[in-house]
Amino acid sequence: MSRKHDDLRRRFISLEAKILANESPDDSTVTVWCSERLAIESDEPPTYKALDLLCENEQALATGEKRRVEMGTFPILTAQLSRWENVKFKVVQTQL
Repeated sequence: MSRKHDDLRRRFISLEAKILANESPDDSTVTVWCSERLAIESDEPPTYKALDLLCENEQALATGEKRRVEMGTFPILTAQLSRWENVKFKVVQTQL
């Protein structure tokens, strides 16, 4: 997995370098860049949904947002082990 992550990171950095090197791209160049980005993203492994939502909750707390995702104890404890792909978590408003 670390090798895969390193490969994806290098490909995104390479794409970023191409974008930054071109100050005024035309539409066809932007289309090529979008296609390359989608090709990179298609090689990414599936997201660990519960882990991703835990991170969103932490960011919301840190930035003072009043929205968070309500999760049970079991998804929190297994967020790094299970992808929780077919589970719908409830979005709630908090009072800060």
